Amino acid sequence: MIKYSIKNLEYANTDMAPISGQVANAHNAGFMPLTMCYQLIQGGGKNILVDCGVNYDNPENYEVCTAYAFKNAKMPPEILAKVGLSPEDIDAVIMTHGHFDHMGGLNYFPNAKFYIQKEELLGALAAMALPLKFARAKQAYLPSHIAEACNLVCEGRMVLVDGDEELFEGIRVVALPMGHSYCGEAIVVDVDENGTVVQKVLCGDAAYVKDNVLGMNGGDGIYMPYTAIGAPYDIIRQIDKIYAIAGYNIDNMVFNHDVETYSKYPSVKYDDGLYVATIVE
Repeated sequence: MIKYSIKNLEYANTDMAPISGQVANAHNAGFMPLTMCYQLIQGGGKNILVDCGVNYDNPENYEVCTAYAFKNAKMPPEILAKVGLSPEDIDAVIMTHGHFDHMGGLNYFPNAKFYIQKEELLGALAAMALPLKFARAKQAYLPSHIAEACNLVCEGRMVLVDGDEELFEGIRVVALPMGHSYCGEAIVVDVDENGTVVQKVLCGDAAYVKDNVLGMNGGDGIYMPYTAIGAPYDIIRQIDKIYAIAGYNIDNMVFNHDVETYSKYPSVKYDDGLYVATIVE
């Protein structure tokens, strides 16, 4: 099997995320810190990103990030330089979904092929045509990002994945329709741990933080949904689905927004206030 390493690359953070937006029923609970990041998978001669952050040269992207109180935001060239790479070195970008904080950096990677669930892009595109009263159906999607993705499809550089699929040896995607987004996906990577093959699940936004999986009140085991396009029942079923793939072991799940990542794994904090964590060496 191919030996893969996985790093968590923080590109922004905030200490002003409403807790009720990340964990349902946490009413009047105040605010919490969140990290914004993407993962770098390396192995088999490939550099693969899972999501691609934001682009502050895009006024639309900058405005929404400011509204969400992002701090310390850096673009892909600065983030990748920390691990000795440039955007030109990226071979593939797997999109967990099309929201502004996950798909904003599409234009940075001239040599990459992109992968997104077909129903994610088509659902977001259809949402753009809805009247104002349905604005919640397109929240967190930016028209410019959807247009960029469609252009990449026309150029033959954006692959529309139709359901579960192995994209590379030992790396597969699991489709999550009508959950957090129209059809997000979790990325499952086979890694070797002491001679045993373990499946690491890169959650995207299928779960924001570990509390969505482990529950509140010190971890009561009750799945907690969050802000989403789909219904709460669909969310918790999807949480259970990816938790099962991880062997019901929280240590096999990688969260995009949980700040505990940087205390859990070997991490380096840079002068810009951002971390790089090594999930799998």
